[in-house]
Amino acid sequence: MNEYYNYWSRKEKVMNKMKEEVIPHAQIIEEWYKLMEQNNVSVQPKASTILGTILAKYDISTKIQPRDIWKEALSITGAELSTWYASLSESEKEQYEEGRLKANKKHDPNNRFLLKG
Repeated sequence: MNEYYNYWSRKEKVMNKMKEEVIPHAQIIEEWYKLMEQNNVSVQPKASTILGTILAKYDISTKIQPRDIWKEALSITGAELSTWYASLSESEKEQYEEGRLKANKKHDPNNRFLLKG
C-alpha cells in the first residue's frame, strides 16, 4: 500500500513542478488514501489498482488558475529573469508589460506632489 501511495505522491510532485498543475487522478487517489487513513481503514493494493484503472478511463480536469505574470516576475531573481521572460508566450509578455507600465506610473518621480502645510 505504501509503495503505491508513494508512487502516486512522487509522480504528482514531479508533474506539479513540470506543469504547475495537479494530476486529477493522483489527487483523487491521494484524498482517498487520506480519508481511509483517518477512518483507520486499510486499503488492499488491488483496490488501489482497480481505482486507478477506473479513473484512467475518464477525462477528469481541474480548474487551472490563470497565472499572475506580474506577481511571478516580482518573485524571480535578477539572474533568472531573462530566462523566465524568454519562456513566456506573447500574451504573457503583454501581461508583464502592462504590469511593468502600471508600476512605472505608480512610482514615477514626476507624478509626486509637495504638500503645503
